[in-house]
Amino acid sequence: MYRSLIIVAAVLASTSPARAEPEVLDVDPAQDWVHAPTGVRLPARNNDLARDRITSFLAGENNIGTSYFSPDDSEILSIYVYRSGSYDVSMMADAAIAAMSTNDQLGSIAADSAIFSTFGDAAVGQASGVAATFSVVGDYRSTGLALFRTGNWLVKIRLSSKRTDAETLDRRLRMLAAGLPVDPPGRTAPPAYRIAECERFSLRGEVARRKLAMADWIIATAVVSLSYDETAEDEVQGVIAPQDTPRLCRDRQSRPGRMFYRDAESGDPRTIVFGDSGTVSQVGETAISLEEATSPPVVLSIGNGMRTEFYAGFESTPGFAQMIRTLEDGVVQASVARTDDGSEITLNTTE
Repeated sequence: MYRSLIIVAAVLASTSPARAEPEVLDVDPAQDWVHAPTGVRLPARNNDLARDRITSFLAGENNIGTSYFSPDDSEILSIYVYRSGSYDVSMMADAAIAAMSTNDQLGSIAADSAIFSTFGDAAVGQASGVAATFSVVGDYRSTGLALFRTGNWLVKIRLSSKRTDAETLDRRLRMLAAGLPVDPPGRTAPPAYRIAECERFSLRGEVARRKLAMADWIIATAVVSLSYDETAEDEVQGVIAPQDTPRLCRDRQSRPGRMFYRDAESGDPRTIVFGDSGTVSQVGETAISLEEATSPPVVLSIGNGMRTEFYAGFESTPGFAQMIRTLEDGVVQASVARTDDGSEITLNTTE
């Protein structure tokens, strides 16, 4: 089973998953550096590109990033390795593409010029990664990103160039991603796909809250606890397996920094992705219901791969507006924090 599952009864005051202040790692600029949990190697140089500082955005090495620059600043390469509230590559890439479209420092990104492709191998999953490249009108000619999953990590590569067109950049991005060394994870990710805009769905009204017993919250947090334990792959299988993730579509209300995703078949709201650094809110049924002949409660959570907070239970799936209001109210009912020994569950006993 998993190494450690600590349950603490307490009153929670946090309103969002905690983030540490960015910290520059003490790394010899002339030496290669390896991200130990994934095996991702960040060389001091990549062809004519020189590595800048390596920054940790979460405690430890749970969200790190670095950039490479050409001598004449005509090319910029950035690599990020991070935990996330969701490892759905298709969705997280879509949110990252939206965030990228708002960055005008390189020039104006031509949205209709998108080159979308998938990549991957037997180690991480065939066609499980996403690459998207765009032409740029301005100082740069092209920009793009590649995103793939390895275990419980996301790896994102950004490349921008004043030299090459989008087609050439797309090939280089996928070659960079394929050549990035990683330690093979226990499970491979499913094939990725390009998320489309949803058909028009009716906006949902208010849905009734559902009060959960302490045992309900333990059940709701147990799946996340398992996913946080790096030694629990066997127990996780069949519970949060990647292939169980429903195919998604992008809600028309989405905007960069706050992207809404629905189940493409049912139209039910599923996820809100905040920015592109891994903070994700999800809504869905718990695994089981303790009440006989009663459907499992729907629970709202938000997480960043290091801490997941649970905000409320509902009788049915709420709409995005109600999800946002519930998160803004800041009433945390339970949380799961990743620890060196597995995970720690904290439950609110005030209700």
